[in-house]
Amino acid sequence: MTVKKNVSWFSCKVLPRAAVGLTIALLSLVSVVVQSKELNANYFYFFDGKPIAGWGLTLGDEANWVLPVNDDVKVSAGKQIEISRADYKGSGDALNLKWSRSKGKGQFAIYGSPINLTQLENRAALTMEIKIIRKPKTNVSIGMDCGYPCRGEMNIHKMLREMKIDEWIMFPIPINCFAIKGADLSKINSPILIASEGQFELQIANIRLELLPEGAPTCAT
Repeated sequence: MTVKKNVSWFSCKVLPRAAVGLTIALLSLVSVVVQSKELNANYFYFFDGKPIAGWGLTLGDEANWVLPVNDDVKVSAGKQIEISRADYKGSGDALNLKWSRSKGKGQFAIYGSPINLTQLENRAALTMEIKIIRKPKTNVSIGMDCGYPCRGEMNIHKMLREMKIDEWIMFPIPINCFAIKGADLSKINSPILIASEGQFELQIANIRLELLPEGAPTCAT
């Protein structure tokens, strides 16, 4: 499985001061992570097909915003989003997220006990591998939660629309982008939320933080 290095979609037109070309710098770190037997739950949230200990997958919509995913629950309470296994580098090591065509927001999130990421505010990116199965027609937001009503989100609809379908790509967003949008990095209880109100399908793998190269541009520079 090859992960595309080109992140031209991560352009100044989408995130005016965001990092451009982070993928090339971050790819070298991934092989080191894969060799690690124990992953730090402060920095790794979903890896090799399962959530890291202390974190749980959830689906949400207006009927129930935080419905834990388990063997019996794979669809949100109001049926706005469903989750299934997908293949990235191995069998079942990724997730397939499928949003309904019916009206109403559906949300995928990872929740756990609050963690403090303030020391990494200008030094790390929320990073994952993603593959677009069906491009979104409406807004798609990605964010970090810090306990209602504290949250930082941004619209990535344009980014996703510019990506090719059926192609895995590394997708990094500097975490200070979320801080600028209102997230309190000292008490993050959900390191990732992805929400949309329209038909959309995405595969996702290996959700974690990666250190940025020294001097890399971010939303704060």
